[in-house]
Amino acid sequence: MLVTRVVGDCPKCKSPASFGNVSVSQATLTRGCLNCDFSQQFWLPQLSKRIIYLDQSFFSHAFRAQLTEFAECAKILSQLAQDQLIVCPISCVHETETYQWRSTQREALWNFTKKTSRGHSFLPTYKVKSTQIHRAFKRFRENASEEFPLISSDALEGDVNQWDDYFWTDVPARALNIELTRKLKEESTEELVELFPEWRQNPMSFEEHWNVELRTMAQEYLRLYVSKIQQLANGNFDAALFSPIDSNIVEMLARDFDEGISLSERFNTIGSFFESKYYAEVPCEHISSGLMTVLRDSVKRGQFQNARKAKDQMKGIFFDHEAISAYAPYCDAFFVDGGMLEMVRHSKLDLEKRFPTRFFAKSNWSELLTYLELIRSEKSEELSRAIQLVYPNSPKRAKA
Repeated sequence: MLVTRVVGDCPKCKSPASFGNVSVSQATLTRGCLNCDFSQQFWLPQLSKRIIYLDQSFFSHAFRAQLTEFAECAKILSQLAQDQLIVCPISCVHETETYQWRSTQREALWNFTKKTSRGHSFLPTYKVKSTQIHRAFKRFRENASEEFPLISSDALEGDVNQWDDYFWTDVPARALNIELTRKLKEESTEELVELFPEWRQNPMSFEEHWNVELRTMAQEYLRLYVSKIQQLANGNFDAALFSPIDSNIVEMLARDFDEGISLSERFNTIGSFFESKYYAEVPCEHISSGLMTVLRDSVKRGQFQNARKAKDQMKGIFFDHEAISAYAPYCDAFFVDGGMLEMVRHSKLDLEKRFPTRFFAKSNWSELLTYLELIRSEKSEELSRAIQLVYPNSPKRAKA
């Protein structure tokens, strides 16, 4: 039996320094002995953790420890996580951004990020998006309320409100094509900035632009699916494996019908869904299109005039948009860089009003510290006693 935290002598066999904490499972702490079969169980109080997303800039600064405020804040977050008050899950966006580092320390940074998460993770962004769209499509067909209900399991692996065990499964990094990702990121950034002159001349209103962004996204799902089907029909069976992952969105919706429904009727219904408020209310689509509309608005108002500087400023914007669109609605707090904070708080988007999420950045650092102190102050006496059981003062460990 592995005893992870020795608390004293065994009450049964009296072996010295052999009894202690073995594991934490859901809301139960198990204690046992190294030398006999004696064990005890303690029921732990229910938890309600705050979910906090830390973007890559936070992890990078905290890891380097060159800015002391980030290193100190990371310590505060670590203590709050150990006190079962918060959870800071990692995501596929963290992994992709970490492996864009050219530094030899990127593995160490990734390990630091995983350690901070304590084994908690978000589902891949595509999975979140496809689940949201699928649920909205079902509501559309059932003529249910247009308002989209948030369910944490749509975005999070497992139940974050269970007590953290002493150990968690460390999944190896995905086989990422780092150079291809870097190349595509640079090309996408250049293509985006090249659109800015056209955007400055476009007379459409904010609302019109937002609607165009939404419809363009829907049209792209349809285009990708049709392209995939055409390639398969022409004998290119590699398309089944190597088509863009978004080509599966329409295919998923088309499979949601009974067998007797014709293909044309299915596509008419899917097209009507993409034109409906049900689709517009899908959180990831609402946020993604809204953020791009805010960027358009900023360009029209005179920002990013220098193309070279604009490319530097836009380098991480697609990763930021991806993370915020997929995960922000499910978070209590979300740390972003300064430019993104302005975007999410744009008066016509205002994600803090739409979703139960507070956004923080370096520019409102004092608000972040106040927020974390408020969470710390909510630690009850019952929880404090349970924490002392789970994490006793003795740090000693022993093995059978």
